[in-house]
Amino acid sequence: MNIPEVIELKTESEGDKPLSDVIVEMKVSAGRKNPYYIYFPKSDAAGSASLTKEEFIGQFKDFWEMGVMDYDGTPESADPIVVISLFDSSWLVENRKLALAWPLLNYERQKWDSRQEQYDYMVNNRNSEYSYLSLSVDVHKTQQIVFLVNEL
Repeated sequence: MNIPEVIELKTESEGDKPLSDVIVEMKVSAGRKNPYYIYFPKSDAAGSASLTKEEFIGQFKDFWEMGVMDYDGTPESADPIVVISLFDSSWLVENRKLALAWPLLNYERQKWDSRQEQYDYMVNNRNSEYSYLSLSVDVHKTQQIVFLVNEL
């Protein structure tokens, strides 16, 4: 994939209402093994979030650090067609001790002071207030991803 310098995202619900404090994930296929999950930061009051090329590559490389045997492929070999969905924090909530047991990975250490800080950020979102259908998008052909969800 020719990773864009910035991937723009707009989250909306019925009636074009912007969604704040939601975390959207991007499922990226590269290689033959497990997909990579890249996370946008929480959406702002206007429902917008953006992911830089550096953030994309940093998160991608953290998957290698976490489990080299489970992943292959490179950011450059990734398919530009990605699947967009809301991040589901239920595993983190249900497995808090296990989630906090991991040390911060290389890129994560640039963003977070502790695993607890990252954990709190990831579980404190408004995602559970919405339902959605996943969306397939070609990041090479889209200026801004518009992701629509429904209020529960």
